[in-house]
Amino acid sequence: MKLFKLAAAIGMLLSTAGAPATAHAQELRLGVLPRLSATELTAMFTPLADYLGRETGRKVRLVLAKDFDTFEKQVRGGEVDLAFANPLVYVQLKREVDLVPLGLGAEKKGGTRFRGSIIVRKDSGITDLAGLKGKRVIFVDEDSLGGYITQALLLKKQGFDVKRDFALLPFAKKHDNVTMAVFSKAADAGGIREDDLEKMAAKVDVGQLKVLAYTDYFPNWPIFAAGKLDAATRDAVRAALQKLKGGDAVLEAARLTAFAPVADKDYDALREAARTVGAF
Repeated sequence: MKLFKLAAAIGMLLSTAGAPATAHAQELRLGVLPRLSATELTAMFTPLADYLGRETGRKVRLVLAKDFDTFEKQVRGGEVDLAFANPLVYVQLKREVDLVPLGLGAEKKGGTRFRGSIIVRKDSGITDLAGLKGKRVIFVDEDSLGGYITQALLLKKQGFDVKRDFALLPFAKKHDNVTMAVFSKAADAGGIREDDLEKMAAKVDVGQLKVLAYTDYFPNWPIFAAGKLDAATRDAVRAALQKLKGGDAVLEAARLTAFAPVADKDYDALREAARTVGAF
């Protein structure tokens, strides 16, 4: 009898050893475009990762890149299964990688759309966009929709050549850094997302800054899945995102009010705008 039980146990082990891990045992990796510090992003998106883990039955680990380039490499290299990024980065990566949008982030101020802004100090003497000519201007990153692309489009519509008409400073890599540069007078003007100025109230006296101009609106950030993620898991994540309602602690932490339905075609107008400024 003991020999029979031992043989049965060995047989069971052999039958499962070569079997693939179940979907529930596989970890999902959630990447977030690093427009803010790692500390802030961890606080904002760990609750979302935990929530998606509960809803899908799979552990979801937050993966934070040091900069935009690293984030894009992670998506291209299959190092993340889910990602949350600005729409320009999404449409650029979509040309190279099979991506599926699952939810459209909605914010308190702009809802499911957002815009960029150009900020200056109130004591700068700059009162309109014409006053920026020849000035030191700083932006976030060449792939930052809210911190460069939307502003470049606005300035181009006003007749400016962004690369020739201003003294462009090196990209700051973070919206916070742009605000600090303008506040400290290291730059005369800077491009940031509309809602990022008020987020800096705890770090600088934003009362000394003003918005010189706003850009056009564009669809907000999507959460998207890499094409290799199975359809059942994509559906589960999509359902979980849309299940969240305003006021939920998960959304509050992420500074969002909802995740709305989204389709790739929703970003077609953005693709055209990006082509206009040579970003697509």
